[in-house]
Amino acid sequence: MSDPKRDPLDAALARLPREVQPSRDLWPAIEAQLSEPADEEVRASPRRRMSVGWMQLAAGVLILVATAATTYVLTRESMTKEMVATTLPQVSPTQMPAAVPTAYVSQVLGAGYLDARKQLEATYREKIAALPPGTRAKLERDLADLRRAATEVANTLEQHPSDPLLQELLMSTYQSELDLLSGVGEMTTATSVRTDL
Repeated sequence: MSDPKRDPLDAALARLPREVQPSRDLWPAIEAQLSEPADEEVRASPRRRMSVGWMQLAAGVLILVATAATTYVLTRESMTKEMVATTLPQVSPTQMPAAVPTAYVSQVLGAGYLDARKQLEATYREKIAALPPGTRAKLERDLADLRRAATEVANTLEQHPSDPLLQELLMSTYQSELDLLSGVGEMTTATSVRTDL
């Protein structure tokens, strides 16, 4: 370790004077600078007020434009939804059986949907047999709940056949049913891979 008495930095610090006197009195210049901004603020305040007013006006215009754009987009979306809802074929209550309103589904989605649903149902029945009893019971309960919900929505749709929200809810329920039916095939495949490992 180096000797503190021989350290060149300490030696250089020791040679520096302890006090340095200013070459002139600095206080009057400091005092003048402290009081000067107050005078400038008084002179510049009308300009500042004017620029703040312009900023407020610009912010108001910006808010107005943003509000108008948002209103336009939302109105356009709702009009599009209304147009889609009115172009969907309307189903009379006599065409909708209470249990599964397949007439409505076949009109909107076509016979291809019904065929795909039958195939998924057959695959579901095959695959569910390979699952453990607890899982099988849960899936059967979920499927029964979805079908019960579809029946309830279909019954309500019989009373209000032109209601687009009910039609959308029914389609969503059918989609959930299809997801459950197709998900069992994926579940049994994943289970068989895990048991093979």
